[in-house]
Amino acid sequence: MRSINDIWPARLAAHIKETQTYLRYMLNDHLLLVIMFLLGGGAYAYQQWLDQLPPHFPSAFLMALLLALTVTFSQVRTLLKEPDIIFLLPMEKGLNHYFQRAFIYSYILQTVQMIVCLIILAPLYFQSGEGEGINYLFLIFQLTVIKYWNLWIQWKMTHFPDRLSQIMDKFVRYAVNFTVIYLAVKESMLSLFIYGMMALVTIYFFKITRNKTLQWEFLILQENRKLQSFYRLANMFTDVPKLKAEAKRRKWMDWILSFIPYKQSNVFLYMFSRSFIRSGDYFGLFIRLLMIGVIVSIFLPLSLVSCIILPAAVLFLTGIQLTSLYKHYDALFIADLYPVPQNIKKKSFLRLLFTILFIELAVLTIVLLTQTNILFVGVQLAINALFAYIFVYMYFSGKFLAR
Repeated sequence: MRSINDIWPARLAAHIKETQTYLRYMLNDHLLLVIMFLLGGGAYAYQQWLDQLPPHFPSAFLMALLLALTVTFSQVRTLLKEPDIIFLLPMEKGLNHYFQRAFIYSYILQTVQMIVCLIILAPLYFQSGEGEGINYLFLIFQLTVIKYWNLWIQWKMTHFPDRLSQIMDKFVRYAVNFTVIYLAVKESMLSLFIYGMMALVTIYFFKITRNKTLQWEFLILQENRKLQSFYRLANMFTDVPKLKAEAKRRKWMDWILSFIPYKQSNVFLYMFSRSFIRSGDYFGLFIRLLMIGVIVSIFLPLSLVSCIILPAAVLFLTGIQLTSLYKHYDALFIADLYPVPQNIKKKSFLRLLFTILFIELAVLTIVLLTQTNILFVGVQLAINALFAYIFVYMYFSGKFLAR
């Protein structure tokens, strides 16, 4: 590395190479099949929903709600590392070019993600008669400007790392983004007033942060969080040595463990259950997938086929991504010293996994009861309960735990 300007290209090249390495493991045949299945089913359900759209459906409100999320949650990927606080901090004034390139990289990447969201929402925009093609192109242009503003404000807010300031920043920006996007979709001239306010905020932040130094600890913490999120996702498909496990006490859930009888044969069942509850990776993933299933069940029209397919897809994704829980204790030799047969470990894990999937199925069934008739729900419950059993005790047991 010959000069300070070579740091960013080297960091970016290493980051892209690492990402591509893990993506090769993540985008395997199983996941690609599920993604294609979900995309096809989702596109069909989306088209069916659009065909049944009532004349006065608040499409502008829904679009503003979703697009405001995509532009609000912005973050500059600095690719900083923990040693940088020692080696790069003394050269902070010479790193302007580094952070400018980080900003441009982040803006391009996040703008592409936003445009994908806009492409998905385009049929809703035209179906509801909000405007024509040229109007939508102008809306896309406005959103690229709004995205740039959000990313710039977020970067300036890194000078104020306290939790309250960060929360208030996101809350206020979301409210502003929702308002201006809603007005832009409706083609209201009032959006010019909001743009004027955003310009004043820009001038204000420029002045108050002009002489402030970078908060290196906070920037490194943000980057590590983003990196660990990717590692946790990759860890569902392959071992990630750089993953740092995070555990939360969750004392309020201890009562669940009281249902496990206190006896020698349940040692692994207790350990796996405790890890599932305390780990943000496993428990958080379970909650997120369950919430996605619940939201889709509420907002999409349901037939008998979709009543069966939707819970099955959620169960399949949950089961596949909880695979790594089985190896959670492999690095701890103390677990091998327990005076219990080795097959107890496998039986305990399969029992826990089936219980988790059945709880997930029960929640989705209750939601489906409020959305469709009891006959459809009863049929899907019987079929998906059988699917969960076959998936856990035949497919999962034979294909994954036999390795």
